[in-house]
Amino acid sequence: MNIKLELLKESIHDIIDSRLADIVINADEIADTTAIKALSEIQNILASDLDDFEIVEKIVCVFGKYNLNAGGCHDF
Repeated sequence: MNIKLELLKESIHDIIDSRLADIVINADEIADTTAIKALSEIQNILASDLDDFEIVEKIVCVFGKYNLNAGGCHDF
Protein backbone atom coordinates (compact mmCIF):
# COMPACT_ATOMS: atom_id res chain seq x y z
CA MET A 1 0.00 0.00 0.00
CA ASN A 2 1.26 3.45 -0.94
CA ILE A 3 0.07 5.82 1.79
CA LYS A 4 0.83 8.98 -0.20
CA LEU A 5 -1.19 7.70 -3.14
CA GLU A 6 -4.10 6.71 -0.90
CA LEU A 7 -4.12 10.17 0.71
CA LEU A 8 -3.96 11.83 -2.70
CA LYS A 9 -6.88 9.73 -3.96
CA GLU A 10 -8.94 10.67 -0.91
CA SER A 11 -8.14 14.36 -1.36
CA ILE A 12 -9.08 14.28 -5.05
CA HIS A 13 -12.28 12.43 -4.22
CA ASP A 14 -13.25 15.04 -1.62
CA ILE A 15 -12.57 17.92 -4.02
CA ILE A 16 -14.59 16.37 -6.84
CA ASP A 17 -17.40 15.37 -4.50
CA SER A 18 -17.71 18.92 -3.11
CA ARG A 19 -17.74 20.46 -6.60
CA LEU A 20 -20.35 18.03 -7.93
CA ALA A 21 -22.73 18.72 -5.05
CA ASP A 22 -24.03 21.84 -6.83
CA ILE A 23 -24.29 20.29 -10.29
CA VAL A 24 -27.50 18.66 -11.46
CA ILE A 25 -26.68 15.37 -13.14
CA ASN A 26 -29.36 13.23 -14.75
CA ALA A 27 -27.75 9.83 -14.20
CA ASP A 28 -30.64 8.00 -15.93
CA GLU A 29 -30.20 10.04 -19.10
CA ILE A 30 -26.45 9.45 -19.16
CA ALA A 31 -26.78 5.73 -18.43
CA ASP A 32 -29.56 5.25 -20.97
CA THR A 33 -27.55 6.96 -23.68
CA THR A 34 -24.45 4.89 -22.93
CA ALA A 35 -26.47 1.70 -22.61
CA ILE A 36 -28.17 2.26 -25.97
CA LYS A 37 -24.81 2.93 -27.67
CA ALA A 38 -23.26 -0.20 -26.16
CA LEU A 39 -26.27 -2.37 -27.04
CA SER A 40 -26.30 -1.06 -30.59
CA GLU A 41 -22.62 -1.92 -30.98
CA ILE A 42 -23.17 -5.39 -29.52
CA GLN A 43 -26.15 -5.93 -31.83
CA ASN A 44 -23.98 -5.09 -34.86
CA ILE A 45 -21.28 -7.47 -33.65
CA LEU A 46 -23.80 -10.29 -33.22
CA ALA A 47 -25.13 -9.69 -36.74
CA SER A 48 -21.64 -10.01 -38.24
CA ASP A 49 -20.14 -13.09 -39.85
CA LEU A 50 -17.42 -13.48 -37.22
CA ASP A 51 -16.75 -16.75 -35.44
CA ASP A 52 -17.82 -17.15 -31.82
CA PHE A 53 -14.40 -16.32 -30.36
CA GLU A 54 -14.15 -13.10 -32.38
CA ILE A 55 -17.69 -12.12 -31.36
CA VAL A 56 -16.91 -12.58 -27.68
CA GLU A 57 -13.64 -10.68 -28.08
CA LYS A 58 -15.37 -7.72 -29.75
CA ILE A 59 -18.16 -7.67 -27.15
CA VAL A 60 -15.58 -7.64 -24.36
CA CYS A 61 -13.93 -4.69 -26.14
CA VAL A 62 -17.27 -2.84 -26.15
CA PHE A 63 -17.50 -3.42 -22.40
CA GLY A 64 -13.99 -2.02 -22.03
CA LYS A 65 -14.79 0.98 -24.21
CA TYR A 66 -17.58 1.96 -21.82
CA ASN A 67 -15.59 1.04 -18.68
CA LEU A 68 -17.91 -1.84 -17.83
CA ASN A 69 -16.64 -4.94 -16.08
CA ALA A 70 -16.81 -7.93 -18.42
CA GLY A 71 -15.73 -10.33 -15.67
CA GLY A 72 -12.47 -12.19 -15.30
CA CYS A 73 -13.24 -15.29 -17.36
CA HIS A 74 -12.02 -13.57 -20.51
CA ASP A 75 -8.82 -12.25 -18.92
CA PHE A 76 -5.96 -13.95 -20.75
